[in-house]
Amino acid sequence: MLGSGLARALRGIDTLAPIGYAALDGLPQPRALGHVGEALAGKLGGKRVVAFCGRYHLYEGRTAQEVVSLVELGIAAGARTVILTNAAGGLNRTFETGDVMLLRDHLNLTGTSPLATAELPPGVTERFTNMSDAYSADLREVARVAGERAGLRVREGVYAGLPGPAYETPAEVAMLRLLGADAVGMSTVLETIDARAHGCAVLGVSLITNVHDGAPTTSEEVMVEADRAAKAFANMLATVVAELPA
Repeated sequence: MLGSGLARALRGIDTLAPIGYAALDGLPQPRALGHVGEALAGKLGGKRVVAFCGRYHLYEGRTAQEVVSLVELGIAAGARTVILTNAAGGLNRTFETGDVMLLRDHLNLTGTSPLATAELPPGVTERFTNMSDAYSADLREVARVAGERAGLRVREGVYAGLPGPAYETPAEVAMLRLLGADAVGMSTVLETIDARAHGCAVLGVSLITNVHDGAPTTSEEVMVEADRAAKAFANMLATVVAELPA
């Protein structure tokens, strides 16, 4: 799953063929800036992959089930490892714009869950999913090495998932820091819950596109930083996928 502005990261790779969401049983077009509504399917690093360039968000008026529908589609197609990427705001005062944060854990502050339904999703057998190891430590180590090899500054931390769409107030930034969050965004946590409920291993990767230092945050700033990191980000992802077991 390629987050805000990161769709460019894997586009142009000749072993990946683009498929518009409209061709995938009429999936709606994402409305968020930097989400192009296209799946890239084929081979990467010798593995079968599908990369979704654009996701759905609660702030678009989607339900939690609609938000995770692309993850569900990938799992139905055979995916057993789920890599979730996003653009995030840095809360940790040691972070810098352009850093990559590997998710060690998350705070689900969206107020909802894809499992909070009368009937569990197809393939999910347990109502209560264990989230003590939501993000794979083994995958984080692979990604750390791959990111450093690609020339990225790699950190680890806790991601706070909010429903959005407003950027955080100074008081909310202070609250999130007190809660132990290192970065904040408006995606990923519901997809992680869904993937773990299906028994998939999850790697979460945040590109820190802005740092909460009192200055205003803009969507244009997020897109510029995502575009700047796209090539190195693609190299990191390709290396991670190549290292996955067949």
